[in-house]
Amino acid sequence: RWTPLEVRLAAELPGELAAEATALAARLGLAAPRERADRLHELCKSREHQGLIARMPAYPYLDPAALWPALPANPCLLVLDAIQDAFNFGAILRCAEVFGADAVIVGTTGQCEVTSQVVRSSAGAVHHVPIVQAESLTACLQELATRGVRLVAASEKGAQPPFATDFRGPTAVVIGNEGRGIAPALLALCAATVAIPQQGRVGSLNAAVAAGVLLYEVSRQRVGG
Repeated sequence: RWTPLEVRLAAELPGELAAEATALAARLGLAAPRERADRLHELCKSREHQGLIARMPAYPYLDPAALWPALPANPCLLVLDAIQDAFNFGAILRCAEVFGADAVIVGTTGQCEVTSQVVRSSAGAVHHVPIVQAESLTACLQELATRGVRLVAASEKGAQPPFATDFRGPTAVVIGNEGRGIAPALLALCAATVAIPQQGRVGSLNAAVAAGVLLYEVSRQRVGG
């Protein structure tokens, strides 16, 4: 889905790994020249490349219009309202892929883009879970509701815990911004609001952790356990 423009390998990369990377690059019609490790540090402005770097084009988000015909009969979707932290965004995508979400929907305002840090935090999930970018999250949620998808908001002010909520039908879980939560206009469109039970003294969970807990509950209800 996301093809590199250029690939480079560290000269010190072990032979077997270098051969595999070179073969994968060749399959994409790319050379994979060897460079000294310090040159790779310079090119990617980091020492955390592990001996392989790629120059990437802009991430190819899906358009909502392409999502609708591709939705399964009983979709599980995740909607993110302006997640700003790259670590959070990547971790959320990782959770979405692990727990079988059919797509992650993001907006264009205040939302972290898919960056190299997001890719690393997602453990590669950006290559497996479809990421849809909508000009208007409000219009997108309205379209989902029209298509019979139940919108469930995550909020510490929620009326019920996740395990008391029925996630077995078509569902879109909405996760809000790290600071302000879900925008009022989006919250008003949701059919239910859930709160994860807490016993400690900290007021709320990290957005990525909350997404993981909720997606686990969706998965548990659908596959049993």
